[in-house]
Amino acid sequence: MILVRSGPEETGRVEEALRLAAAMLGFDELPAIVFIDDGVRCLHTQAFSNPTLQDYLQAAADLAEVHAVSSAKESGGDLDPTLGVNLIGMDDLVTMMEEYAAVATF
Repeated sequence: MILVRSGPEETGRVEEALRLAAAMLGFDELPAIVFIDDGVRCLHTQAFSNPTLQDYLQAAADLAEVHAVSSAKESGGDLDPTLGVNLIGMDDLVTMMEEYAAVATF
């Protein structure tokens, strides 16, 4: 599982999270990517000034599960509908984290 807490202005951390997701997909591991806290802003339409990061995010969303903690509705913007984000609660996040052998946080 990849947990993204960094906002879109922290492009280095977000890019590393998305690269890890791509690497996992390359090895036929389907990661769950969960955006929480400031990371939810990465899911807003046109969140990144760098179009390459937006492409990485879209590719990851096309191939992996993308979730956002339900407080995402309060993050100050609309989530990009093309990403197919699944809103989950904190209890769901805890359950998901128990199912994975490792959780990488960015």
